[in-house]
Amino acid sequence: MTSFAAAIEPAAQPRLAAAVFLVHFLAALSPWLARSAAPLAVALSMLAIAGFVATLGRVPGRHCRLATITFDGRGCRARLAGELAFVPAQLSGGARAYAALVSLEIVVGGRRLGWLLPRAALPPQVFRRLKARIRLSC
Repeated sequence: MTSFAAAIEPAAQPRLAAAVFLVHFLAALSPWLARSAAPLAVALSMLAIAGFVATLGRVPGRHCRLATITFDGRGCRARLAGELAFVPAQLSGGARAYAALVSLEIVVGGRRLGWLLPRAALPPQVFRRLKARIRLSC
């Protein structure tokens, strides 16, 4: 699929990180506002906090393990944060493309990594190519 070749290196997304924080904060707070039993409220709040950590690891920025992804004639390759070399990667079936958001998931050396990319994170043509690649391969 060389017609959908793309090099993706998004900038940090502080607005998306703030939105993720707000959603998970409200999810952690809601059992307490609903006056659930204390053990249940603690368990649900801990799940929301764990979900926040996992989701924040997918938002482009300094806390994300993934630095760059390229799709070209040689397939998918990824560069991890703090490393110089690209490693082979594979687009996972968990990747999803929506109108204004892409949930990109790849497999690198047995680990699942990814990004949450809003439309503003990439140039329009790269965003369209990425969405087309995801829709055709997943």
